[in-house]
Amino acid sequence: IQNMALFISTILKEHGTLIESKNDLHTSLLEALHYLVLISEVEEKEIFKICLEYWNSLASDLYREVTSYSGPFQFKRSGNGLVRCPPPSPYSSNPMSYPMLQNNNAIPPARQLYLAILSKVRVVLISHMAKPEEVLVVENDQGEVVREFMRDTDAINLYKTMRETLVYLTHLDYADTEQIMTEKLHNQVNGSEWSWKNLNTLCWAIGSISGAMHEEDEKRFLVTVIKDLLGLCEMKRGKDNKAIIASNIMYIVGQYPRF
Repeated sequence: IQNMALFISTILKEHGTLIESKNDLHTSLLEALHYLVLISEVEEKEIFKICLEYWNSLASDLYREVTSYSGPFQFKRSGNGLVRCPPPSPYSSNPMSYPMLQNNNAIPPARQLYLAILSKVRVVLISHMAKPEEVLVVENDQGEVVREFMRDTDAINLYKTMRETLVYLTHLDYADTEQIMTEKLHNQVNGSEWSWKNLNTLCWAIGSISGAMHEEDEKRFLVTVIKDLLGLCEMKRGKDNKAIIASNIMYIVGQYPRF
């Protein structure tokens, strides 16, 4: 499986642009991407890292394409002349600094091709989000809730890459990201997907996209999230359940200074 992941991701990184330009190869391209999505769901960290590296590369390339496609270049004064501004940072808190395209007619052809696949990638990243550095309450190997005192450097680095990728994907279609997160949160409340692990990864993913939505959309989304989590905390019995939910509420609120 690892060799398959390396093969597909390397071929797509090296020759993806050429494959995109050949209409008769689009079906094969989508099949390859579908296999890579399935491989991304394998519970093996090293295999996941291989897939994540490709998804990060694809998302950043599409983001840069959208920023150059969605309107005229911006310029700033430098000395006696004007210089072209670089593409806006995906972490910008200014909602006007990045494109949020809802009209598919304004979307570059390459992004049109990847729309369905990118939605599946969002689901994978949200479901597998690594633990951020700020989180101190964790579940140990015995299933107990404990405070963590050792830094997990590997998990922190993995989180940073996953966060960057999810931020790019949110800029490309924030409505889809919000819908996926909202559905998963509702599944926590109704119990169909309830577990500490599922709740943690979802809340870490929610915290990771701070600043990637328009401010009003972000506030509306967070009100829904906090309301559902508070209701979940009231509904669940046991101090460990309540501790996990409460720590996630505090983590999310801490990640959104605009809220």
